[in-house]
Amino acid sequence: MADGTTGSAGPGAEGARIARAAHGQELVWRTGRRSGGLLLQHVADTFRLDAAVDEEQVRSALAALTARHTALRTSVRVLDGELRQVVHPGIELPVEFTDLSGPDDGKRAERLAEIADQAAVLPFDPARAPLWRAVAVRLGEADWAVVLVAHQLVCDPASLFLLNAELAELCAAEEQGRAPVLPERLLDFADHADRQHERDRYERDRQHERDRYERDRQYERDRPEPHSDTAEFWRSRLAGRPSGHGLPLDRPRPAVRAFAGAEVRAEFPSGLAAALRAGARRLGGSPAPVLLAGYAALLHHRSGRTDHLIGVPVSGRRGPETLSLVGALAGQVVLRLDTSGDPSFGALVERVREVASAAWQHQELPVAELADLAELAEPSAGQAPGPGAPVHQLAFTLAEGELGAPCGYAEDDLLLEVADRAARLVYDTELFAPATARALLDDYLALLAAGLAEPAAPLSGLPGLPAAAAGLTPAARPAPGAAGDGRAESFPTGSPGPAGPEGPGEGRSAPSVLLRSTQ
Repeated sequence: MADGTTGSAGPGAEGARIARAAHGQELVWRTGRRSGGLLLQHVADTFRLDAAVDEEQVRSALAALTARHTALRTSVRVLDGELRQVVHPGIELPVEFTDLSGPDDGKRAERLAEIADQAAVLPFDPARAPLWRAVAVRLGEADWAVVLVAHQLVCDPASLFLLNAELAELCAAEEQGRAPVLPERLLDFADHADRQHERDRYERDRQHERDRYERDRQYERDRPEPHSDTAEFWRSRLAGRPSGHGLPLDRPRPAVRAFAGAEVRAEFPSGLAAALRAGARRLGGSPAPVLLAGYAALLHHRSGRTDHLIGVPVSGRRGPETLSLVGALAGQVVLRLDTSGDPSFGALVERVREVASAAWQHQELPVAELADLAELAEPSAGQAPGPGAPVHQLAFTLAEGELGAPCGYAEDDLLLEVADRAARLVYDTELFAPATARALLDDYLALLAAGLAEPAAPLSGLPGLPAAAAGLTPAARPAPGAAGDGRAESFPTGSPGPAGPEGPGEGRSAPSVLLRSTQ
């Protein structure tokens, strides 16, 4: 059992360590519960290995990874009403081997893609480790492809990158007969979770002492700065929040979501990629705030609102001790973007940058506490969110390199993903028709190009503004509760919307694996 790859991995495995769940695991668990198990919460990738190794050497390298990273030996369960991770001393190594090294008939790539898709959609039982699987495919004399699929409870996109690099080094070391050179690990994933909860307890104790001091002494002169801790920051940011995005819907919002999704994609128009790089430098930052400003501009024109909530992924890797960790570290913050006052596109980029920077500095709040704060925060007049309503309905992610795999599920009403030279919009098919999603994506690219061309122009005067968006003013937006309103509580219980041709049951052949950027 020393190599960490043998032994029972059931819920009550002897010698298992019970630890608190990390914040990232709580986020994944909460999302899965909210979806009723309809979301396929997997991450997947296919690694190429250029090493003259045999099956046993590949197996040995995967066993070394399993022994090195406790998350690969972890299951989760609810104990006494709280989510816990169970770290097992050993597991049965979940690896299969396939040989495609024969003469290439031109269909090898297609067969490899089929193997990857089949592996990605097989479910995991969170209570039984391991929550990952691998298919090692021999392609030639010194050519392997390793398909790795993991549940988001134990692995995030950045962890896949680490596993790829370490697996390549372990196989190279096997081939060359030397010891592998791997990054030093300062703690394991369960220790990381314990540190998170220690920090949470410290924050709660500070807030308790502050509240008691304020109550007993009625102090003012020494009053702490607002946002001096994470909970207070988010309480302030979420106060008066809108309950929905306000985008016109094609169909009534159902009482119970099916999380059915589809997507539209588009390549950047000619010159946009270069304009984005140049514009980001000119506006003093990276492309991410510029791309988010374009999203906010689209929401402003399409909804007529000036207050927008967008969920954005964060890596959860702020300290050096987390850089070599494999596990569910990724989290999410909510950016509340303000488009009031008809700002210029350049000014909106600066607003986005400030909001994103502040949110990044306060990303440690557990998702359960964030949801509780959202429910307790005083809502804006006439827009009280319904019980259990999500904090946000729109999401954004920045892909590294190419867009993710085709998606047949929708965790959010809309997810905008932007890569180096392309973008896609994943949409809830119970709410939006394909033509609407296509128009939204086209308008986004048009607004982004216009803002980059004339960053000093106000949002209302961006050149090339789509006619449909230009004509929409706040007075023209749908009334709360109308069929076109994006509010979560707009439709009464028991009134599910009609399923369109792309609704539940369609478009689900591809795995719902969104490799959301953690940068």
